[in-house]
Amino acid sequence: MFDFISDFFGVIFNVIFNGVEILTPIGTLGFAIILFTLVSRLLMTPLQIKQQRTTRTMGKLQPELQKIQKKYAGKKDQASQLQQSQEMQALYKKYNINPLAGCLPLLIQLPLIYAVYAVLRQPSRHIEKLAELYAQIAIKIEAALSNSAQVINELLIEHPFSSTAQLEIDKLGDSVVLANQLANFTTKQWEYLLEKAPELNQILEVLMQQKIDYEYFFFNLVDSPSQLVSGGNYFALVVPILAGASTFIFSKLTMAQSAPPASSNSENPAESMMKTMNIIMPIMMGSISYTVSTGLALYWIAGNLIMMGQQAWIAKVVKKQEAVIDEKLRLEREALAKTSKKKKKKKKPIDNKQADDNNKPVKERKERKQPDKD
Repeated sequence: MFDFISDFFGVIFNVIFNGVEILTPIGTLGFAIILFTLVSRLLMTPLQIKQQRTTRTMGKLQPELQKIQKKYAGKKDQASQLQQSQEMQALYKKYNINPLAGCLPLLIQLPLIYAVYAVLRQPSRHIEKLAELYAQIAIKIEAALSNSAQVINELLIEHPFSSTAQLEIDKLGDSVVLANQLANFTTKQWEYLLEKAPELNQILEVLMQQKIDYEYFFFNLVDSPSQLVSGGNYFALVVPILAGASTFIFSKLTMAQSAPPASSNSENPAESMMKTMNIIMPIMMGSISYTVSTGLALYWIAGNLIMMGQQAWIAKVVKKQEAVIDEKLRLEREALAKTSKKKKKKKKPIDNKQADDNNKPVKERKERKQPDKD
C-alpha cells in the first residue's frame, strides 16, 4: 500500500520537477520540493478541516457532555452505562459529529506523510531526469575506470553511507547498480572519488555541473546538516534551527486556533498534553533535521510555513461552520433555562403559618375549623 502511495506522489514530484526545470535549471530540486510540499498539503486540506471542526465542536459540547456524565455519576450498572452512552451518541448525532472523526484524518494522513518522506529520501528514484543523469555519470565512471567497483568499495569503507541512505540501498537488494549508489553520494564522498581518480574531473565536468545545478539550494540537498557541519560549513546549523523554530510556531498557532473556549477554570488534561508536545516536537524535529538530508529538512520547514497560512484559512472556514452550531446551542440552552425557571416557579414555598398548621394533629385542625356553639 505504501509503495502505491509513494509511486503516486512520485509521479506528481516528477511532473513538478520537469515544470520547474523549464523555468530554472538552477536549484531545480529545491524549488520542486517546495512546490511538491504545497501540493501535498493542499491534498490533505479536507482532512484537516474535518479534524479541526470535530475538535472544536467537541469542546463546545463539553457542558452538555458533563451534564450527562454527572447524571450517571456513580452508576456502574450495565443499564445505566448503556443509557449514558446512548444519550451521548444522540448528542453527537444531533450536531452531526463523530468523536472518532478527530483521529481518523490524522490516521489517514500518516501513510500519506510516510509516502512523501519515502519520495524525498531518494528523489532520483522518482525523478526521471535525475535518474538519467546518474546513469550517465555511472556509465562514464565504469568506462574510465577498469577497477571502478574496487574504488567504490574502498570509498564506502572510508566514508560509509548514512543509515538513511543505506536503507534505500538495501531496499534494492541484488538489483543495486552504480547509479543507485551515486544518487546517495554526499559531497565528501564525491570529493574522495575525484581525488582517488583525478582523471574523472575532466570526464565528468559537464555532468557534475548539471548535478550541482539541480541539487544545490543554499546547500547540497543530498547532504545532511551534520555532514555539512563536520565538513566545516557551520552555516548549515540554520537548517535544524529553522525546522525546530517553525515547528514550535506552527504548534502554538494550531493550539490557539483549534482550542475551544474553556468551559471552566480547571486545566484540561488534553490541553496539558498539547503544551508538553509543543515543547517536545520542536526539539525532536530539530534533532532529526540535523541528521537527515537537507532536502527532507527543507520539506519540513516549507511544510510548516505553508501550514501556518493554511491553518489561518482553515480557521476561517471552520468558524463559518461553527456559527450554525453556536446559534443552535444558544437557542437550546436558552430554552432549557426558561424551562428550568418555570419548574422553580411551580414549586411555591409554604408560609410558616400554613406549615405550623400542617404539623398539628388532625383532630386539633378540625376543632379550629368548627365554629363555637353557644
